[in-house]
Amino acid sequence: MEIGEVWKSLEKDLADVESCIIANLESKAPLITEVGFHLLKGGGKRIRPLLLLLSAKACGYQGNRHYLLASIIEYIHTASLLHDDVVDEANIRRGQKSANRVWGNQASILVGDFLYSKALFLAVREHNQQIMDVLSDATTTMSEGEVMQLAHIGNLGITEKEYMDVITYKTAALISAACHLGSIIAGAHQEVLDAMKTFGMNIGIAFQLIDDALDYSAEERKLGKQVGKDLLEGKITLPLIHTLMKSGSEESQRLSQIFRNGQPKGDEIEFVFQCIENCKGVEYTLEKTRKYITKAKTSLEFFEPSPEKTALLAVSDFIYKREL
Repeated sequence: MEIGEVWKSLEKDLADVESCIIANLESKAPLITEVGFHLLKGGGKRIRPLLLLLSAKACGYQGNRHYLLASIIEYIHTASLLHDDVVDEANIRRGQKSANRVWGNQASILVGDFLYSKALFLAVREHNQQIMDVLSDATTTMSEGEVMQLAHIGNLGITEKEYMDVITYKTAALISAACHLGSIIAGAHQEVLDAMKTFGMNIGIAFQLIDDALDYSAEERKLGKQVGKDLLEGKITLPLIHTLMKSGSEESQRLSQIFRNGQPKGDEIEFVFQCIENCKGVEYTLEKTRKYITKAKTSLEFFEPSPEKTALLAVSDFIYKREL
């Protein structure tokens, strides 16, 4: 099954998720709706809602509560993006001007706060402590991951393990929660709950690894954000970590000088990209990604064959094959 077939098979379900997103975004403060729609309707992949829907169906769920839960997950993700763009001083998000660029940092932060609050308000109304535990843990973990990342800005001494901890916390935790929630509302037994949670965690790590590889290899037009954005923001991701480990002393010294100076420009950016190419930083990251995709697929092995299982495997392949 190709990813296009997956999207097509869930077209109606995703439309119901969008309806939930729109209905619950209404507010007495018009700016909340305006800023929220700017990002929520800005062409996001909806990977997290998609995974929640598929996980629920793969576990035999036949109700309609998964639509609301999928919209809650997307609210939390969108809130994190609004806050991230303020921290990163971003100009572009999903191929358009970022919300902080249009409305300013204050509006972006406050609307992000609203979306977090709205997500948890809607979740409480499900009257399910297990759901609340998963969402509370995910949002707390994401915040920790963002702070961990901030603490490592410009830190050329960050280890691969420290980097993996950051992406596990800030990205994979919510994707894991989406898959976990799908199995929870299906009433799955513990073995299935653990398998879906693990599947989501490995897929989430792979997703961020690919995102970091794309930052050094994709065309800006396809990526929907500025290529080299991580470099400009001082974020030390795996392609660069591997390069620093493999480069010679002369290259390492110049890389260190570039990051000490801050905000690399022109020939400095070109030098960093060339070093990463020479040391195969992107290739190393892709190989690491492949291993996590394999782990994710292994988590699904004891599931009986079904269209939903096939679709989850197709999403796994799609994550790995995103355009570089």
